Amino acid sequence: MSDQTITTSARRPARPRREIGEGALAALLLAPAALIFGAVLLYPMLSTLWLSFFTQKLTEPWLGTPFVGLKNYAQLVQDPRFLAALRNTLFFGVLTVGGSFLVGIPMALLAHAESRVRWVARVAMLLPWAMPPVMTGLIFAWMFNAQFGVFNDWLVRLGLSAEPVRWLSTPGLAVAALVITIVWKTSSFVALVVLGGLQGIPRELSEAAEVDGATKVQSFFRVTLPLLTPALAVAFIFRAISAVQVFDIPYVFIGQAPAQGLLETLGVYIQKTTIEFLDFGYGAALSVALFAVSLGITALYVRFVRGDES
Repeated sequence: MSDQTITTSARRPARPRREIGEGALAALLLAPAALIFGAVLLYPMLSTLWLSFFTQKLTEPWLGTPFVGLKNYAQLVQDPRFLAALRNTLFFGVLTVGGSFLVGIPMALLAHAESRVRWVARVAMLLPWAMPPVMTGLIFAWMFNAQFGVFNDWLVRLGLSAEPVRWLSTPGLAVAALVITIVWKTSSFVALVVLGGLQGIPRELSEAAEVDGATKVQSFFRVTLPLLTPALAVAFIFRAISAVQVFDIPYVFIGQAPAQGLLETLGVYIQKTTIEFLDFGYGAALSVALFAVSLGITALYVRFVRGDES
């Protein structure tokens, strides 16, 4: 090889490396999460939607799995048990979501206040959130027991009741007991979200309001509360969706309470239809209806957020 050839090869510029674009890199990094999302969430949702157009009853295997179209959805409108379960779900949702905010916001303020007991408040705030819902339902069902429940013991000892109160046998009291239990369980989540929002608010704003003559109450409603709106909105959407999909605590209470019709939510009815009645086609239609209610709540939340941003 001549010296001229070697010189020419040395002067030849190296090819630049082909870099991956930001879009391709993002798609590559999101691919594992997308696969997991499709396998764990998307595929079961589509399978449930597809099954809702068929009849599949394991109690009547000779029927096979015929395609029935929208027959299962037409049955929803004519099913009084479904309408009662939907009404109970929305009713409990309104009461428990409102109650969780009424309890959670003061709990967060106590945990955020500069005092020696705020660490005790924070530990007490974490206890309901960390406890499994089934365990919560069992504990409160025993506490509301008419014979050896702790609430009846307190009422009798304080002289507020001459005889034990039949909490779970009386329809109105059974509903109140269920609402109290769900509020105790879910208020800690609201408190945690609100506490995070409070820690992001500069203390100088409240101090400036107090310098201008505002009281603690006025400072909270005019300074702190408006700045907590994003945190409250996030807590509301998550609590609303979980309230619509509630299953664990009502299911435990129904096993202890004779007034089952007043405590049956849509999630409990879906479980009974699929697991106890073995009607998978109609149970799939019930699941799609529950998803539609959750999706409607989410759509209202997104519209509310967009309305605030515009």
